[in-house]
Amino acid sequence: METGNRTRSSLVAALLVALAFALGFAEFVLIGITPDVAEGLGEPITLVGDIVGYYALACAIATPVVALATARASRFKLTCALLVVFNAGNLLTLFADGYALLLVSRLLPAVTSGTLLAVALAYVPDIVAKDKVAHVLGLLLAGFSVSSVIGVPIGTMLAGAFGWKAAYVCVFALGIVVSAALLPALPRTSAPAQAVATLRSQLRLLTDGRTLANIVMVLAGAASTYVFYTYLTPVLQDVMGLDGGAVSVVLLLFGAACVASNLLSGWVAGRFGMRAMPVTFAVHAALLALLAVTVPMGVVGLADILAVGVLMYVMNSTVQMLFQNVSRTDYPSAVTFSASLHPMSFNAGIALGSLVGGMVVNTAGLMATGPVGALFALAAAGMALALVHMENRKVASAAVACEAEWPSPNALSRRARRPRRRGRGRRRFRRPTRAEGRRS
Repeated sequence: METGNRTRSSLVAALLVALAFALGFAEFVLIGITPDVAEGLGEPITLVGDIVGYYALACAIATPVVALATARASRFKLTCALLVVFNAGNLLTLFADGYALLLVSRLLPAVTSGTLLAVALAYVPDIVAKDKVAHVLGLLLAGFSVSSVIGVPIGTMLAGAFGWKAAYVCVFALGIVVSAALLPALPRTSAPAQAVATLRSQLRLLTDGRTLANIVMVLAGAASTYVFYTYLTPVLQDVMGLDGGAVSVVLLLFGAACVASNLLSGWVAGRFGMRAMPVTFAVHAALLALLAVTVPMGVVGLADILAVGVLMYVMNSTVQMLFQNVSRTDYPSAVTFSASLHPMSFNAGIALGSLVGGMVVNTAGLMATGPVGALFALAAAGMALALVHMENRKVASAAVACEAEWPSPNALSRRARRPRRRGRGRRRFRRPTRAEGRRS
């Protein structure tokens, strides 16, 4: 019986990871097929590229709003409703014959994507053992981000062979398959994560300086890469002169670098925590700034691009752990809401980065995207330094409070010795001096 429960839990966890992958696939596939979509619709490439930003912006705005509004709702029913809207939007994309319909069809899955990811994160403690929660949470976040490893190259190859809508046929089919497998397996009896939560008690999480600084850091960190990454395909084609097959290979290698980034993320979070983030973002800034010089150099440019990919998701585990630790320790009614802040912040960064990237391309050309991204990375490094300071101050304050309530053995021994030094308490026998003897 216990073995059966473990098997069922593993199956549900795997399906949640597959859902996270499908969400990322739907969002990121446009990055690899932007030129094909622009050509198919007869629109400027920057206008189509902006949809990446609009998708992320809609996701960033909708995620916390929906999470707050549905805190008391049945988690299972909420998942069903969100999946219906998500799949309907992907289906509508297949009928898009103009820019306006394409934009509407992409915004429908966008408003559900972040909340679906947050709900999936909230499901994890209900379905896996306590000692497995952190591992499965990491896999979920990795599933979302690693979708660029397989999704973007697959979309690019399908678009090249059968047209850009073939990529979205794959997106729609994956969404339907995952939904059909996941919904029957999800528990229906789990209570909402925030049964006693109020809007006010959840929003108190946003008054914490650590939460706000973390949001800004994630936003700036995501924007730093997506200023350049949104236009990676045009850079490879127009600047480096690669053909369609070579572009697909580079995108696949970039995806593999993102896999390495996710693996590195867990190790960095466990070994160094927030202390590693200022250095990580500083190195990321340097690599992005160098793209303007290295990309025209061929192999050196490819190495620089892959190095950017390796650092792209290093922050993920660290920032998610910080959001969760702050909420569970000081704001327990906002645990699910806190789970929505990472996708919200990251997608806001994607939106900002892609929109800024479009403006940079229009005004200064493709090669200016790297240096502009470096400025965002430096901003993220500054916020990381602020967070390190906040964490150190929090630890120090907690230590002082603990010392005041429960003095350490060393402190107690010092206090026990102190009266003897001041002459109180029992005195040791001392032989009187000759002068004292005469006076007596």
